[in-house]
Amino acid sequence: MLNFCRDENGKYLGNSTGVNMFTNFAQIWQDFMAQGRIGAEEYRRMTLPQYYNTVEEFSAPFKKTESPVYCAGLKLKQIETHITPCPFAEAFKEHQDAQRFAEEYIPTVRSWNKSIFFGALDIQRPLKEREKIIHDYYQT
Repeated sequence: MLNFCRDENGKYLGNSTGVNMFTNFAQIWQDFMAQGRIGAEEYRRMTLPQYYNTVEEFSAPFKKTESPVYCAGLKLKQIETHITPCPFAEAFKEHQDAQRFAEEYIPTVRSWNKSIFFGALDIQRPLKEREKIIHDYYQT
């Protein structure tokens, strides 16, 4: 099996090189609130629903003898973690073009979190205004 997890050093997807992607997302959203671009309730509603199991949590069903997984015959033989380098960051190391990096990286981020940010915005705001906030968020 292969799965995202939190490794023995606390590293996980978006937090493996000293720059925490989720901290950056939250900081920009907080800045928007401080600037009056979004309200406190809109800030509060934006929650990225992600949790990365630790190695212990991930392996527990395969070790606990009372677990349905264990009882079904699946036993942990080996477990290991590896950091998979971000392909966009790796490419950036080579080309050093920040504009290119942003153009390649931001669409992948938007693909999984745009709806979460957009959904946090007050539906009483006009659609164009909500779209502008989201556009500006990713421009930031």
